[in-house]
Amino acid sequence: MLSIVMTISFIVLIGLRMPVSMAIGLATLPPLLLLNRNLIVVPQFMLQGVHSTALLAVPFFVLAGSLFSTLGLSRRIWAFAQAFVGHIRGGLGHVTVIANMIFAGISGSALADAAALGLIGIPAMERAGFRRPYAAALTLCSAVIGPMIPPSINMVIYGVIAQVSIGRLFLGGIVPGIIIGLAMMLTVYLIALSGREPSPVQPRAPARQVAKTFLSSVPALLVPVTVLAGMGFGVMTPSEVGIFATVYAVALGLFYREAPLREALTAVAASARTTINIMFIIAVSTVAGWIYTYDGTSHQIAEWLFKLSTNKHLLLFLVNIFLLVLGFFLEPIPMLILAAPIVLPVVQALGVDLVHFGVIVSLNITLGILHPPVGIGLYVMTNVAKVRYEDLVIACLPFFIPLIACLLLITYVPELSLWLPNLVMGK
Repeated sequence: MLSIVMTISFIVLIGLRMPVSMAIGLATLPPLLLLNRNLIVVPQFMLQGVHSTALLAVPFFVLAGSLFSTLGLSRRIWAFAQAFVGHIRGGLGHVTVIANMIFAGISGSALADAAALGLIGIPAMERAGFRRPYAAALTLCSAVIGPMIPPSINMVIYGVIAQVSIGRLFLGGIVPGIIIGLAMMLTVYLIALSGREPSPVQPRAPARQVAKTFLSSVPALLVPVTVLAGMGFGVMTPSEVGIFATVYAVALGLFYREAPLREALTAVAASARTTINIMFIIAVSTVAGWIYTYDGTSHQIAEWLFKLSTNKHLLLFLVNIFLLVLGFFLEPIPMLILAAPIVLPVVQALGVDLVHFGVIVSLNITLGILHPPVGIGLYVMTNVAKVRYEDLVIACLPFFIPLIACLLLITYVPELSLWLPNLVMGK
């Protein structure tokens, strides 16, 4: 009953176009009043929700990604990707995917990747002869790789909720992230082959130029390697990795001097706003999670699902559908914090490895940035690319096929997510 009251309140507030963070917080008040609880428990639960050492990594990952973008370091990543794959049929479309895969190892956020590389890649693609809506759609859909290849803000938060090793989660996302990138490149190739989109190619870069751009990009490319080595071998905690990436970004900015130092202050201010929003959502969602737990919602949903079927594959499919539907109405982080505690008892009862499930969840909730009505990524990209919302939605449609196919592949082939963590850290 309490869960229903809170859910209906939340839906009404969202319908009134209230920000998600405020809607979650206010929706918890009616159930607490019905329980005759002293509202002093609200700030107590909020403080408890963000009182986690692992969450210290979040602001540093956000800041590192912002610094790499603002200080012009992402342009070097784009230049290397262009020299490496710009000559393949599909041209700069492949460059966009490769650049997103590399930048994913720095920012940990799909929206950060889309915004940073969109400012560079979309004008470059348009000058080369690509349609702007197609360039914007490809940039946004490729950014889904961001929370898969470590570091990943989604996986840090999931690791805190599910009490799972964040290092294992980071390693678990690497192979799926690469698979998603290859699937996107195959789609770009087939679209170019069919002639549905003009996809001019770049002249093949001489080996000397490829080597030159690679050497100039090596300092930026070292960040993903350091993240993997530090977390995979237990040398650094997630927070220490975030601090290293932030300090390293500042050092590279001072070394390359591609942007004035005041741009670093702009990056700090922007990342502070983003971090405050994320932490506030985590805090208020903790209150909502307590209400769902108190009301026994997760156990009721588990019982209901097991009445439908006890088939592991079917139930995983239903859980994916449940998360995809939530993605129509919620942004990724609020959805993760609210939905994970509800579905975790189901997947645990099925015997699903929680690292494997974390990778599934990270991809599933990130797809929510791509489709209406919420589709926060769509709104970000319309501002970055200056394209019409409807044109962007239509241009994104072909890329849903490889992304959904990858979601199903990752769901039903757990070895893709577990092989590397088991290899590096043991079973």
